[in-house]
Amino acid sequence: MNKINFYIGLITIMLFGLASCKKGEKNILKEEELPFTNIGSVNNLPGFGNDDDKPEGIPFELPTGLRFVSRPDHPFDPDLRKLHGNMNTFYVDVNIERDSTWKEDKLLTFPPGLVMLNVSPSRIQNGMLMGRVRINVPPNGRGPGGKKDTITVYLGVACMNSSKGLPWEDNQEPDTRNYVIGKGTHTPYVVVTNAEVLKFLSLLEDKPHLNLTRHQNPLDVYDPDYVEPEWMKPYNTIQTMFWKITDGQGLTEADLRELLEAVKG
Repeated sequence: MNKINFYIGLITIMLFGLASCKKGEKNILKEEELPFTNIGSVNNLPGFGNDDDKPEGIPFELPTGLRFVSRPDHPFDPDLRKLHGNMNTFYVDVNIERDSTWKEDKLLTFPPGLVMLNVSPSRIQNGMLMGRVRINVPPNGRGPGGKKDTITVYLGVACMNSSKGLPWEDNQEPDTRNYVIGKGTHTPYVVVTNAEVLKFLSLLEDKPHLNLTRHQNPLDVYDPDYVEPEWMKPYNTIQTMFWKITDGQGLTEADLRELLEAVKG
């Protein structure tokens, strides 16, 4: 009988040890899920944080046949088919004029890390595109009387300077006051090449569920009964964590795990 109890105990210990081993393997794998354990601060770089200089990077240029133009009198169009990107702290209007050499449908790519430079007189934040955007640009179709052939799209971006104002805070016009649009305030400028920023952007790759499919009304937060909508939580976490890089001390491993949990599909 004692022998039977001995063998039962031995088997129990072995099974417990095997389970503990597998649990340990699982924990190790969990730790390995992160491609890196921290992201450093970039608040010392031009254009980030409280710095007023222009950001550095690879100049963004349109292909031959296209050019950026200003449309100050063009009202904001909330049609969601014109809204692109995977982040929505604010929108930038991008107005593109096609000339007669643009003769066929072509895809235009806006790369992740593209800086939307503030060109308004106000000290408001620069924006950054957090994921690749491709839009179809149809052939030139100049209208009667030589009307300019221009298309307008909106790119959703994250803010790069938490100490500066938000582009939509002074929106008063009927077409803009309920949206986070910075109309006529920014222009595509450079694509950043900083390793820390690129590490952050890599965490948002291959997450189509973040592509924008609805608008937020920035005035909602002033309602005494406001509750953060579930669909907004991933975007708010992205912005909070990005500000920790642009204006703070960077991200720790705990921050990275919180971010990945927030943006998982």
